[in-house]
Amino acid sequence: MDYFANLKKYLDAHDNFIISTHESPDPDGLGAEIAFKELLQKIGKQAIIINSDPTPSKFSFIDPDNEIIIFNENIKIDNINNFAVFVLDTNDFDNIGKAYHYLKDSIQDVFIIDHHEGGTDKIKSNFIKVEASSTSEIIGNILQHFGVIPSFKAAQALYAGIVFDTGCFKYPKTSPVTFVLAAQLVTLGVRPYEIYQQIYENNSLEVFRLRALMLSTMEVHYGGKLILMKLTPDMLKETNAPFSEGEVNINLPLSIQGVVASVLIKQDIGGPVKVSMRTKGDLDVAEIAIANGGGGHKNAAGFKSLYDFETTRLKVLEEMSRFFK
Repeated sequence: MDYFANLKKYLDAHDNFIISTHESPDPDGLGAEIAFKELLQKIGKQAIIINSDPTPSKFSFIDPDNEIIIFNENIKIDNINNFAVFVLDTNDFDNIGKAYHYLKDSIQDVFIIDHHEGGTDKIKSNFIKVEASSTSEIIGNILQHFGVIPSFKAAQALYAGIVFDTGCFKYPKTSPVTFVLAAQLVTLGVRPYEIYQQIYENNSLEVFRLRALMLSTMEVHYGGKLILMKLTPDMLKETNAPFSEGEVNINLPLSIQGVVASVLIKQDIGGPVKVSMRTKGDLDVAEIAIANGGGGHKNAAGFKSLYDFETTRLKVLEEMSRFFK
């Protein structure tokens, strides 16, 4: 695929852009947004970032100048009909959350930059590179393509996104391209340990209490090969911790000897029931997610459920059983 030809065609057709990422934004989506906005401005385009959900406080270092606008029902964008949208780190426009309903009937066009499986019908006309370790890696490569050296702010944002989505350079999609880009970002002043501290050693007591509650829901299935946990609205109310901070705990069971699959059934206050799945080896949970209207990677995927908590739990366990028969 000539991804850059698709991107050039889209850039040549528009001058004003809105950048957005998925609900519950993570460092990869946030880092990609910050760096991509800088690129667009350097090539003479107008760009603003609008996200549906606030940036988690421990990731605020990615946006030191508060460039990200958080969507609310009273938001007004002058001449919105002159804007086109870039959707980063998700291959579905409606995955950006509440802002989708405001933007979908007003903007001129949509272009996706992403690295998740799924969305095969969109690959030919967008920039969906599933072999990339992260969307931040893709944005870093786009900067290189345009001959643009990122500022320290953009370099730090990209490095944070890469570190998060590669699990500190250990997930399967980490490649030589990933390491080369990371090294280049470090030469621009990024301090790896500081980024690690911000992402992984910067939790509040509320977040730690939420982790304890989630671990107390642990269920062991299929002879100790799968662990299922829950994240409920009641837990969020009890601890006053943000939903996004609970989601990252899905990776904890994979540190247990013999566990090859982790499932998290989760629900934010007032939100839908969702499912996250993580696996090791050849257990492809992207197929399960895509079949249920979601997406992701071979070993990390998720979807929104149409059912209540308990029905969702039973259905997911049944879906996951294919790996253990």
